Amino acid sequence: MKSLLQNKKTIQRQKRLYSIYTVAALIAIAVTCRFISRDPNTPLFLNKTCNLIRTLIYSGLFATWGVSVYRRVVQVQARKFLVILAALMAVWVILRAFKFYFITDVTAERYLWYTYYFPMLFIPTLTLFVALSIGKNEGYRLPNYAFLLLVPATILAILALTNDLHQCVFRFPENAAFSENDYSYAWGYILVVIWGVSCGLASLVLMFVKSRLPKNRPALWIPIIPFAVVIVYVILYALRVPFAFSIGWDLAVFECLSFTVFLESCIMSGLIQSNIRYEDMFRASQGLSAQITDKAYNVRYAAENAEAIDRATLEKAETAPVIIDNKLLHNMPIRGGRAIWTDDITELLEVKESLELTQEELKDRNDFLQYSYKREEENKIVEEQNRLYDLLQSKTQKQIDSINRLVNEYKHTASDEEKHRILSEIVVLGCFIKRRKDFVLLTDYTPMLPDAKLTNAFAESFRALGLYGVKGTFSVKTNKEYVSGDVLTKAYDYFEDVIETALDKAKYITARVYEVRGMPRISIAVDCKIDTKNLVAIYPEMQLDESEEETEFYLPLLGGAK
Repeated sequence: MKSLLQNKKTIQRQKRLYSIYTVAALIAIAVTCRFISRDPNTPLFLNKTCNLIRTLIYSGLFATWGVSVYRRVVQVQARKFLVILAALMAVWVILRAFKFYFITDVTAERYLWYTYYFPMLFIPTLTLFVALSIGKNEGYRLPNYAFLLLVPATILAILALTNDLHQCVFRFPENAAFSENDYSYAWGYILVVIWGVSCGLASLVLMFVKSRLPKNRPALWIPIIPFAVVIVYVILYALRVPFAFSIGWDLAVFECLSFTVFLESCIMSGLIQSNIRYEDMFRASQGLSAQITDKAYNVRYAAENAEAIDRATLEKAETAPVIIDNKLLHNMPIRGGRAIWTDDITELLEVKESLELTQEELKDRNDFLQYSYKREEENKIVEEQNRLYDLLQSKTQKQIDSINRLVNEYKHTASDEEKHRILSEIVVLGCFIKRRKDFVLLTDYTPMLPDAKLTNAFAESFRALGLYGVKGTFSVKTNKEYVSGDVLTKAYDYFEDVIETALDKAKYITARVYEVRGMPRISIAVDCKIDTKNLVAIYPEMQLDESEEETEFYLPLLGGAK
């Protein structure tokens, strides 16, 4: 690949030399035509032919240079300014040809002469715009205030175009026809020269200041030569020094050529960023595996250590990067071809492998944690079930024991009446167990319950008491939609304890839950006298109201069940 690249470099250098020789030959032909046309003995037809050839050569050179600039300059806005600048040069040469060879009216010739100052003013201004765009990214756009530089150039151009009205640029003798053959410069012309020189000088300084290249490179100083030549020539021309007229009588061509050489030297030296220095870039690259190919994947430029890659792999990398031997191959389209480079991803692959191992470890750990969590969840469920079971058991154990005792009695009882009594008592106790467990589960889930829960519990208990032959009524009036579950549970526990104490004697029972001065309480009345020692032991805050035929029990419910 190296030998192939060396051959291509040689061919490119030869092409560059051929281009320089061609331009020099065309300029020599144009200069020869100029001398032939200035010879007074030259026939008119030959004179016009030579001038036409000169115009075509110069306008063609400037147009070709504009196309070349468009293809080479990287920064978008700088490229646009240079193309406009090249177009102004070609227009300037064409205007000059019209003035000298096609227009015969004196006034029209004079106004074409005035129009020279449009390109004369805007070419340096656009050069300054190019300098302002240097060093920026490819898509950079100059701020709007930068275009205020067009204002003085436009004013001076209009001043030159309207010179016949005020003679501030060119002064003509009084009482004489306005003619190019007899005039003097006014203050407006001095401003034009100052503006052009200032823009050119500012452009050169900006290019040097903003350049990132080493300042000791001799090539960087080459643009100063054509710039200095233009300055000297303009001053000599303004002073009408005969020497200036003899070496460069054609101001338009001389300035355009000088500016072209100046800007081209800026491009070649690197002051203006371009895409012509690929060879130097690739030659200086270290550790870079990159190459530029044409659309057919023929290598045009390549780094010293660029690897040869088969076309099939390169085409595969057009859609997405491809991994080749611990390297990532990139293929990006550029104007006229492809940019191809590789990145060493050995470290990334090692990191990826490490991450994959870590991922597997984390997956195993996650599976273990999920298993542990599931086992712990199952244990928690069992523990919760055991807790609730123990809680339910502790709250209803007395009734369960009573039911076991009654079942044993039932087995040894022959009387149907006694069996009916035993079964009815078992129903009363079973009803309590059912409702009491309901209260346990609900209060474990939420502390507040609707008082309808107590109403339903009383209703079911009184239905069971009806089987035993006990009648009664009940009411629950807490004046609240939700009541503490502990308060309702304590009321139902107290009701059950009173019922179990009075069950063998009572025939009628009344139960009421209500509020006194905002404090909930329960009142139970039975139509008999009963032994209240056990109840007082359990509920020391209980109050009694006894008579011969009835006993009424009062219990404040504040504090809830124990």
